[in-house]
Amino acid sequence: MLPEQQQKILVYFIEEAKEHLQTLEQGLMNLQTNSRDSEMVNEMFRAAHSIKGGAAMLGFDSIRRTAHRLEDCLKVVKEHPGTVVDQEAEDLFLRGFDTLVDLITQLEQGNLTEEIGQAAFQQAEPVFSLLHQRLTGETVATQPTVPADFSAQVLAILRQMLDLIKQGGTPERIQQVAALCGQLGSLAPGIATWQTLTQTAQKAVTGARVPLAKMAGPLLSELKQASELIQQGKAQQVAPSATLCQLAGVDPATVKPSSTAAAPAPPKQITIPVEPREAAKLLVAHFEPAQLTALAKLLVQALKRPA
Repeated sequence: MLPEQQQKILVYFIEEAKEHLQTLEQGLMNLQTNSRDSEMVNEMFRAAHSIKGGAAMLGFDSIRRTAHRLEDCLKVVKEHPGTVVDQEAEDLFLRGFDTLVDLITQLEQGNLTEEIGQAAFQQAEPVFSLLHQRLTGETVATQPTVPADFSAQVLAILRQMLDLIKQGGTPERIQQVAALCGQLGSLAPGIATWQTLTQTAQKAVTGARVPLAKMAGPLLSELKQASELIQQGKAQQVAPSATLCQLAGVDPATVKPSSTAAAPAPPKQITIPVEPREAAKLLVAHFEPAQLTALAKLLVQALKRPA
């Protein structure tokens, strides 16, 4: 059960989100006509943006990502008044909207898990991509999707690897562990960062620079953490660590983008208004989703403290 203050924040978010959903539904139900009403389009855009911001602050990633994709498509209509919205585009908008409604309903009922949310978003992503392409005439590059239980599948294979490693690092078992690294790669063939990581892991296992038992801990931990990032839609953050590259005998610069050291920039500062709604809008406009999530947790902790 959520703490009382956190529960109040959640209830407030859901009530606000339902109001925004009503705004979206009113505009989308006859979008072929409403798309020519700039004020209506602006209201829909703001509604999707508000849901995205609230979900980001509370850490509901699937709701945030779905609202963001809907917002992106509405942005095309908003910024290009001559955009033709035909029946097919309207239908695609409504399909994406239905996913957002379902996610918020699941949240209200207490049934929204990370697995359910990610699966729903992955099913909706091709709809949004097709919609964006239809509105702009451009193909949008999207991240390849993975199964809803991707990280669970990875964990099962890692357990097999651990069992083999415990039995001793014989040449036969080393080859078996290497084969399992290849099997891990096959779980997400379209994600380049995952392919790079699993191939580097395979080289580390077969390179025999360090006994298999000694590298087992960091190797399995790195693969597990990477699978969780990919499950969360953060594949771009996955890269072999310097330790893994050393074990594999490869240059880290060849497996991840090089970076140039630079002097740290002074922290940005903004002035927060006292009015809660205006403060929330300003925070959403200037903060990244991860920062908003951290801020929300700090606020909840502050509310728990006795006055």
